[in-house]
Amino acid sequence: MAKCEYKHEDALPPTASQDEINHIRCACDQRATAGLGRSAKQSTAKWKIPEAQLRGAIIRHITSEKRMFHKYKDDGSGDLLTGHIQANVTLPTDFDVYVELVLMEKGMIIIYAHDHTHGKRRLPQ
Repeated sequence: MAKCEYKHEDALPPTASQDEINHIRCACDQRATAGLGRSAKQSTAKWKIPEAQLRGAIIRHITSEKRMFHKYKDDGSGDLLTGHIQANVTLPTDFDVYVELVLMEKGMIIIYAHDHTHGKRRLPQ
């Protein structure tokens, strides 16, 4: 297996604020406020893990004080997507995955997750 390549520090987007991280943590703690997007539903089925394990991996990521980053728009403008946070999260099976979290009103979030894209540099943890 090829060694993973990570994005260089100077190419990283800004990190999420503590308020944004708290929003994600609270939503993951309460199943009713954390919904899975299509990619996360498909991925958890493929990975053979329940939704609770994905939410738990996100909570462990936060508890371990690992980094979470804002997400740039895909148009190359350098602008950030409002309310979109991303991270390289480790599942309980010691498998790293890409997770994107969209912060919604009233403490809700939508979780998107998938395998890392082949050939693209990963976010550091």
